[in-house]
Amino acid sequence: MSVYTNITESMLNEFLFRYDLGKLRKFKGIDGGTDNTNYFVSTDQHELVLTIFENLPADELPFFLSLGDHLHQQGCKVAQPFHDKSGDILEHIAGKPAVLFERLKGGHIPVPSQEQCFQIGKALGEIHNALDGFSGDRKHQLSLIQLKQNMPSYQKLLSNMQLDLLNQALDLLKAIPQDLPTGVIHADLFHDNALFDGDRLAGIIDWYFAGIDFYALDLAIIINDWCRHGLTFQQLKIDALIAGYEGRRKLLPSEFKALPLFQIQAAMRFWLTRTWVKDQLKDSDQEQVTIKAPEEMEQLLRSLIENYKD
Repeated sequence: MSVYTNITESMLNEFLFRYDLGKLRKFKGIDGGTDNTNYFVSTDQHELVLTIFENLPADELPFFLSLGDHLHQQGCKVAQPFHDKSGDILEHIAGKPAVLFERLKGGHIPVPSQEQCFQIGKALGEIHNALDGFSGDRKHQLSLIQLKQNMPSYQKLLSNMQLDLLNQALDLLKAIPQDLPTGVIHADLFHDNALFDGDRLAGIIDWYFAGIDFYALDLAIIINDWCRHGLTFQQLKIDALIAGYEGRRKLLPSEFKALPLFQIQAAMRFWLTRTWVKDQLKDSDQEQVTIKAPEEMEQLLRSLIENYKD
């Protein structure tokens, strides 16, 4: 499980008193998070999710909260953040920053269908359009530039064979055009960060890697996760994803051409960061933390590079 901060009923009652959301009925910790503590909270008026921020610096939280507010106001598929009686979104519980969101209907999908790929593409196109008017200016903290700046921290964890793979990827990524459209992207839209009710998308969650980067990188991250089985990509799902996206935001030919390079960048990023996290947590209680295996992304990166060179 991944509940890092334990709260009591009395603590939660005191917290809810700051809102007009009804009286507490029950609450339960949510398994599976990697960065924050989350609870399902039921009142006599609402079904909620309480997020307690464990690692994000306090000065970065206003960006994410303003982002969620903006997207909800634009009618995008995101959870509504609730304001307290003073009009603030950000509150505190157990000495840590916390926010209440609406609990979206639906659940996680084990394997995305072709229709679900279409729906997530459509939603992402709507989000990228909506963010054209968003004033937040946070840079993507795991952009290619940032990854290169942090490279010594990753390189020391890799074997010689892995370093060769990394260097091959970095050489190829030099070809990414730098004049492609940019804006705030989700940057972590794996299928476990979307909730579906059947084929209906209920919402996109976990925006805490968001920042300004190339829009096409968001699509590449989705392709790598939603549109493959093992190391085999499923073209019908990719076509559905792109069709859904282009129904809302048309890709430039240069963006479409660059997608294979962004797929390489995405696989490299998740391989490196998962390797780093695994090393950082090697002495921790593994039952309390969700750690995603870096080996999957390493294998994917190797396959993407081989296919690109062919």
